[in-house]
Amino acid sequence: MRRRDFLSSAAAGPAVIVPVEATQAADDPESRIQREEHRFDVFVAGGGMAGVCAAISAARHGARAGLVQDRPVFGGNSSSEIRVRPAGSARNNAWARETGVIEEFMLRDLASNYAKCNSNWDLILYDAVRRQAGLTSFLNTRITEVKSAPTQNGHRRIEAIHATQLATEKNFVFTADQYVDATGDATVGFLAGADFRYGAEPRSEFKEPLAPVRGGDVSLGATIGLMSRNIGRPVPYEAPPWVETYRRPEDFGPGRRVSRGGDTDGWWWLSVGAPHHQVYDTPEVRDELLRQALGIWNYIKNYSPDKAAAANYALEWVGMVPGKRESRRLMGDVLLTEADCHQDRKWPDRVCYAGWDIDLHVRGNVLNRKDPPERAIIDAHYKHWITVAPFSIPLRAFYSRNIDNLWMAGRDMSVTHVALGPVRVQQTTASHGQAVGTSAAYAFSHKLTPRQTADPEGKHIRQVQQILLRNDVRIPGLRNGDVEDFARTATVKATSESPLAFGGVQPGEFRAFTTPLAQVFPVTHGRIDTLELYMKNAGTTAELQVEIQELERIWDRTEGKTVATAKVAMDANSEAWVPVPLNARVRPGRPYRCCVRGPEHVAWVQAAHYPTGTVAQFLHISPGGIEAKNRHLPSFQLDEIDLPPYRHWITQRGIARSLKVAPAPLPYAAANVNNGVAWPIDMPNVWVSDPAAGLPQSVEVQFEGERTVDTVLVGFDTDLDPQTNTKPPFWKPSTCARHWRLFVMAGGKWRNAYEEEDNYLRRRTATFDPIATTALKLEVLATNGDPSARVYEIRAYDSRRI
Repeated sequence: MRRRDFLSSAAAGPAVIVPVEATQAADDPESRIQREEHRFDVFVAGGGMAGVCAAISAARHGARAGLVQDRPVFGGNSSSEIRVRPAGSARNNAWARETGVIEEFMLRDLASNYAKCNSNWDLILYDAVRRQAGLTSFLNTRITEVKSAPTQNGHRRIEAIHATQLATEKNFVFTADQYVDATGDATVGFLAGADFRYGAEPRSEFKEPLAPVRGGDVSLGATIGLMSRNIGRPVPYEAPPWVETYRRPEDFGPGRRVSRGGDTDGWWWLSVGAPHHQVYDTPEVRDELLRQALGIWNYIKNYSPDKAAAANYALEWVGMVPGKRESRRLMGDVLLTEADCHQDRKWPDRVCYAGWDIDLHVRGNVLNRKDPPERAIIDAHYKHWITVAPFSIPLRAFYSRNIDNLWMAGRDMSVTHVALGPVRVQQTTASHGQAVGTSAAYAFSHKLTPRQTADPEGKHIRQVQQILLRNDVRIPGLRNGDVEDFARTATVKATSESPLAFGGVQPGEFRAFTTPLAQVFPVTHGRIDTLELYMKNAGTTAELQVEIQELERIWDRTEGKTVATAKVAMDANSEAWVPVPLNARVRPGRPYRCCVRGPEHVAWVQAAHYPTGTVAQFLHISPGGIEAKNRHLPSFQLDEIDLPPYRHWITQRGIARSLKVAPAPLPYAAANVNNGVAWPIDMPNVWVSDPAAGLPQSVEVQFEGERTVDTVLVGFDTDLDPQTNTKPPFWKPSTCARHWRLFVMAGGKWRNAYEEEDNYLRRRTATFDPIATTALKLEVLATNGDPSARVYEIRAYDSRRI
C-alpha cells in the first residue's frame, strides 16, 4: 500500500489522451466527428452509487481511473432525475449501516441538505468525483460498442469500449487493463459476450423457497417518483385523457396506500415489470409509469375521500427516467442464491455484506390488482422469512466467469433473481463498488486477473481484505491484521469508560408476551449472577420463564446455546423490577440473549436508553407456508412460493427492553479502539467515555517502543443504527466528535499534531510531518450533542514504509 491509500486527494496522474484528427471529407459525414482515445488502468462504466464508489476507490488506491455515465448527473437511482434515497442493511438490522465511502457521502449530504435526493445530492457526488485526483469522468456519454477478443483459455478479454457523448458530438475509445461494469443493465458485459441471466430461475434449480416453480422473464419492476408542494391556495388538476382511472380506494388493490397529498417522493409500489423487458422496453415502461402516476395524482386531487387535504398542493416534479430494480445479471465464479442470504457462509474471499430483506414484489407489479405489491405487507410468515441478518458476499461474485478482465458492481452482480432482493439497494451496492474498485486497483498494480485476485487459497485476497478494512469497509468476521499499524499492538487507556446501562424505563412503552421476547446484550465477565427485568402485570399472578443463550453475532436469528434457565413469579396487578437469579458461567466477550416467555397479560417495559451494540428481539414461529387468510391469492400459491417451517428471532428496531445485569458488563472499554473490529458485530467494539464525567475525555495509545508516525486513522461513532434516509434535514450524528485533537508524545511532552473543530464524519485521516513518538492521545472536547466521547478505531502508520 502506498501513501495515497490514506488520502482522498491522492495524485494518480492524468489519463492518457490520444486525440485523432478528423478528416473533413464531404462524402463521409462521420469523419467530421471528433474522436478521442483515453487510456486508463481501471475503467468504470456506470455512474450510479456502485460505479461512483468503485471509480473513486480505484483512484484512491493509485489507479488511473475513468468513469463514464450516460446521464448528466451521478447517482443513478438516487440522483435528482429519479430520487430514490439510498438505503441498506440498517433497515432491518440493528447497528448494521454500511460504512466507508457511502457513509462519507450520506453524512455530507445530510449535514447540508434540506430535502431528499435533490441537486444538493447530485453536487455532493459531482464534487467527490471532481476532487478525486487520478479520476477522469465523462457525463452524458453512452457506450455504443465493446471490443473483446478470445483468449487461450477459451474466455474473452475486453480490449476497448467505444462511446459517444451528447452535445459535444465526440466519440471516445476507452482502453484499460481492468474494466468494471456498474451499468445496472450489464451493458458492458452483455456487449462483450459475458455469461448472464435475465428473469427468475425455476425453484428446482437452486431449491429456493421464494422462486417460482416455472422460471421465466419475471423481473423486479422499475418505478418513477412524484413530488408535490403546498403553494398556499387551491390548485385544480385536470388529468390528460390517457391516464389510468382510479375512482375508489379499492381500485388500487390490497396493500397499496395512497397518501392524502403533500410533499412526497412517490410510492414504492408504483412499479412496472413483466411483460415489459427492463432494457429493451424502457420507453414503454416509462409511458406506463407516467400513466399510472398521473392517474394516482388525479385520484388524490379529484376523487379521494381526503381530497380536501390535497387542495393546495400542486405537482412539483414527476420523474421521467425509470428507476430500475433489476435487468441482466452477469455470472461470476460464485452465484449467490437464497440459501446464502439466510445464513452467512463466511466466504474466505468476503469483501462486503448485505442485510436488506429479500424484497421481490409480486408478479405484475402495479398492473396486478389482485395481490398486494409485496407479500410481506399482509403475511407475517412471509415477512419474517424474507427478513435476513447481514450476510457476507465473496469477491468471486463480482467478476465475470468468462471475461477475464471484467468486474461488476451493483445490481448486475452474480446472483439469482431471488438473491438480488437484499443486495440491490444503494447503500449496499455502494459498498460493492468500493470493494470492487479497490480490488481492481490492486489487481492492476499486481498484474493480476480478477480471478487471481479473489482466489480463496491465494495470498492476494488477504491483502485486499486488509486494505478494505483499513478504508472503513465493514467485513463481518474479519479483524485488523495490518502489520504496519503501530496501534494494533499498543496498550490503551482512557480517562473514563462507560458501563453497560439501559437506564430507567419508559412506562408507556411496552410489549406484551403474545410471543417470546428477548434482549441481546454484551457480556464482559465470566459469569452472570442476576438479571432484573421491568415488567407490567395486568392480570393474575404470573410465571416468567427466562433463558440465557450464547450467540455468535448480535443479529443471530436462530436459537443460541442455552447456558442458564430460571423461573420467577410476578405478583398480580403489579409493575416492578423482577429479579432473576442465574449464577451462570458464561464466556466473556460474547453477546447473550435473554429470552423471556410469559402470559399475554404481562408486558416487558421498554428501557429509557438504547445502548450501542444491544438488540431487542421477538420470536416468530412458522409451521411452514403462508397464513391461511392469504391462501386464495394468486401470488401466494405453491407454484409461486413454498415457505419451510422456521423459528426466527426478529429484530425490533431502535429500542431496548429494560434490563439490569450483575455484574455490570463493561463493553465500552478503551481497548476497543485497537481490538481489530470497528463496528458492532459480536460486541459493541467502541470506546465510550463515562457520560457522567463530562467532556473533554481522552484515550491514549502507548506503543511498544518509539515509532515514527505521520498518519493516524480515526473511526468515530456516527450512530450506525438508524437508516440515514430517515433522518431530518441538516442532521449531524450527536454521537460523533465535533471538536477533537490529536497529540503525540515527543521528548517527554505532548505535542498537538492535529485538530479539527467542526467534524461530523466517521472516518478521519490526520496527517502531519513524520515524528518519532512513543504514544498518541486523542482528545474529544465536544460532540454534536452526546455527553460521551466515542471512538471505534485508532490506527497509526509511517506512510513511508508502506
